[in-house]
Amino acid sequence: MRPIGAATEGYSDGEVAGLVPYRGGFLALWRESALRGVDGAVPGRDQITLFTVDPNGAAQREAAVVRSTAGTRIDLSTPTLTRAGEGAMVLFRESVGAPGDADFTTRIMAAPIDASGAPSAPSPVLPGYSDPIATGLASGVTLGLASRVVEVLDGGVVVAAPGAFRVRPSGELAAAAIDVTAFIPASAENVVLRPDGDAAAVIYKRGSDVYVVRFDQGGLVDSRGPRVTRNLLIPSIDDGALLADGVIVAWSEELNGQAVVATAVLGVDGTLRARRVIEQFVGSPPPVTVVPSYGGATALWLRDGLMRGATIQPDGVVRAAFDGPRVSEGAGRIAAVGSGRRVSAIVQTGPRGRRGVAFTRFCIPTP
Repeated sequence: MRPIGAATEGYSDGEVAGLVPYRGGFLALWRESALRGVDGAVPGRDQITLFTVDPNGAAQREAAVVRSTAGTRIDLSTPTLTRAGEGAMVLFRESVGAPGDADFTTRIMAAPIDASGAPSAPSPVLPGYSDPIATGLASGVTLGLASRVVEVLDGGVVVAAPGAFRVRPSGELAAAAIDVTAFIPASAENVVLRPDGDAAAVIYKRGSDVYVVRFDQGGLVDSRGPRVTRNLLIPSIDDGALLADGVIVAWSEELNGQAVVATAVLGVDGTLRARRVIEQFVGSPPPVTVVPSYGGATALWLRDGLMRGATIQPDGVVRAAFDGPRVSEGAGRIAAVGSGRRVSAIVQTGPRGRRGVAFTRFCIPTP
């Protein structure tokens, strides 16, 4: 466990936003936020910072600020980080003002990361869209999914329609956004976009059902449509992983006064193979991260100063939860990458108002 970034003066909270392999090491993305004072009307300001580290967490170059909104009325969404050709890509939503303001605008910004790990200045790629999620395709293009703002009603209520778009490694839009409402409706909950072999797929919840919508290598929706698991009745989806022979989703919830970490394993055709409780304990339900790894996928979460984990096999077997690295005052979601038995991750550490980011690398236990 090695610290890689400390809290910036004037920022009080944050979240880890992404971790990707890069030139023998890793790129890590962190978003900090704080209440905006007299420098603007919107109650928040944000800063997105990029770290370039080696496999041991040592800095390969100085941390770079991708975007800072101090002194403006601009608000940023949670950014997303993907591989993109020889480099990487950062995407995020940038909004001016708040819904309901006369001058309210929102747009998606792209900041390419070059082969040396240096970010370019962000540039707009999609006006009128909000809060993107993304993944890298084998072609080097970044596939994104976001909601187009159709209308802002009285009281700041936003009416939106989902759209899919592609961004070249240079940061230019590869093609106009395609409306995918027929496959991923506006009522979709907990939408997760993840790699699926050389392509990608979306996992989301709608009512009591879970849907998986696949894209092809060109970033277009698979014409076979969604695979649906009916009546799964899960409260939410924290994260998911697409494997060659199955789909794994995980979540946490409060049940009878205890925190429960759970998973469901789905077949590629939508059949339910297993639903398992991984662990339950006294405390607040932690966000769960899932990454493909040795044996299937590894679920990761924080509990009592430890990073906990469990291997979930595509046949529905869940191995006993194990202790990972100790995390001093860890908070929030874990961003991780799996490679065989080795898992690399970043996590926020330290007390609220002075949180930093730490990098860790460890091996998951074999059966």
